[in-house]
Amino acid sequence: MKKTILSILAISLSLGLIAQSNKSLPKANVIVKMMTSKKADGSEVVTGPFAPVPMTRASVNSEVIGNTVYDLQTNGTSQRRLINHSDGTVSATWTMDNGATPYANRGAGYNYKSTTAWGTFPTSKVESTRNGWPALASGAVNNNEFIISHSGTGGLTLNKRNTKGAGAWSESIIPTTIPSGYDVLWPRAVVGGSKDSTLHVIAIVRHSTTGGPAYKGLTNALVYYRSKNLGTTWDIQDSILPGLDASFFSYVSADAYSIDARGNTIAIASYNSWGDVLVFKSLNNGDTWTKTIVNDFPINNYVIDQGSDANGDGTFDTILSCDGAGSMMIDNVGDVHVFFGLARVLDSDTTDGNTSYFPGTNGLAYWNENFGPDSTEVITGALDLDMSGALEIVPTGGSLPSYQVGLSSMPSCGVSTNNTLYLVYSAMAETHSNGLQVYRHLYIMNSFDGGTTWSDPEDYTPDFEFAIYEAVYPSMAKHVDDRIHISYMRDFEPGQSISGDLDAASIQDIVYLDVDTALNELISSIGEKVIDYDVTLFPNPTNDILNVRVATKVSVNDNVTISLIDALGRTVNSFGDKFIGKSAQFSLNVAELNNGIYFLRIQSESGIITKSFVKK
Repeated sequence: MKKTILSILAISLSLGLIAQSNKSLPKANVIVKMMTSKKADGSEVVTGPFAPVPMTRASVNSEVIGNTVYDLQTNGTSQRRLINHSDGTVSATWTMDNGATPYANRGAGYNYKSTTAWGTFPTSKVESTRNGWPALASGAVNNNEFIISHSGTGGLTLNKRNTKGAGAWSESIIPTTIPSGYDVLWPRAVVGGSKDSTLHVIAIVRHSTTGGPAYKGLTNALVYYRSKNLGTTWDIQDSILPGLDASFFSYVSADAYSIDARGNTIAIASYNSWGDVLVFKSLNNGDTWTKTIVNDFPINNYVIDQGSDANGDGTFDTILSCDGAGSMMIDNVGDVHVFFGLARVLDSDTTDGNTSYFPGTNGLAYWNENFGPDSTEVITGALDLDMSGALEIVPTGGSLPSYQVGLSSMPSCGVSTNNTLYLVYSAMAETHSNGLQVYRHLYIMNSFDGGTTWSDPEDYTPDFEFAIYEAVYPSMAKHVDDRIHISYMRDFEPGQSISGDLDAASIQDIVYLDVDTALNELISSIGEKVIDYDVTLFPNPTNDILNVRVATKVSVNDNVTISLIDALGRTVNSFGDKFIGKSAQFSLNVAELNNGIYFLRIQSESGIITKSFVKK
């Protein structure tokens, strides 16, 4: 069980799944002042809160592609639900039901974008029976696609067809060896292997009755399936990977895992709030696996109600951990990258069958294989939009909308052909609210150097001036071409109707968003070899004079070229060479520029640094 505590809100959950009771939400302000990064030696480095960068909307397109009343798209980690194919077409899926509880028509909504336009909104689900939690998979070699979902009874439902976007779906049940009384739930899927010939699936096995007997010692068991002929037969069924068994866990949380493939390299990540964040990697298409601890939870094989005394001193500890929402991918050179939201957790009542978490935790953690085991960095979080030095994300008399995650969470990632990494996440936007609750917005970042440095996060929520809805459950297509492709759910009421704060059910939009990568990369302030300078622009915004202060972090003497670049990447002015010794300050007249976002680029033989400013 899991509940939120300490003057924020209280929600009783079952192993981190959907809400079991509707408790009142205390009306309290939440101010978050600090964030931490965990280093390899176990120390925590305090950072944040994060400052925002200006927003721009050039070359950003959005379109509603479907809708749903069923608004719980995941209990934690989002599935891959969007695929942009090499021919320019796009496939999308989501959990859809436009009726009322008990949502008898729940299933996979599906839409397809040809080279010219999206199809009409789907009015019926893909499956023939009630299902949910669809995972979308397709190979780059074959012109096929797969949707794997769960019915809540028995094995997983597989729908496949040989031609993406067209033709009838062929439906079957993935074979399972689990005993009667157990179900396979919350799947993830990916196509990999030689010439995209293998379908890999992971899911949870648990007893049909809450509190029923464990499966192989696990209340929730994460299991793996493999089909080397794309769903015709399955040579691996219900397999628990070594390191995910009962000797390490008592349960793996629902939806707290992901899978990716690049040829015969397969990776699985697990994001338990009360356990280690783990990566399992296979170089032989799932035959054998190696385990790496990304974030080491201080209590091994934690069991609910054992208490969170991490150091054995008799006091229950509040522990910085994962919030259960993560994303993982294998890049073009075979390295694994992991992102997850942070949450502090506590188990101080050893009799109630519950655990507690702090939804006011801020920060998004990042790891890749070059970091080594148990070493993460906090690269972003919810932004200090009003520049007050704190995050004030509960209006007076209001409450914190619940998605059972931290303030900055729901990450999804992608990679381009030149191995540029991209990240989208959903975070509380403190200056956007309905007067009682603050909305979540989407933020995008990128890294040109394999994850060593990351650009500033920028708000890419469409219609940002409208500002009366939130964007949640983003799913980024893994392949980034000249556009970043994202789907998400647009909610006009912060929070959920299925769980969390149990809002009244209403129709939610499923939105497709694409962003010009050239624009996004320009906005990145650390996307190239960076000069070792501290650069300050003031005033910012400005209407006439922009002052530039430059100071070297180390002793460097450089002649630099100064350029002004607009939001479309066009150079609008150059200021010739300037000599920078240990420090310099100069002023630029920008009065003749049109109002908008601009970038000051300082370039020398040592590298490039780009800073943004607003002309008003």
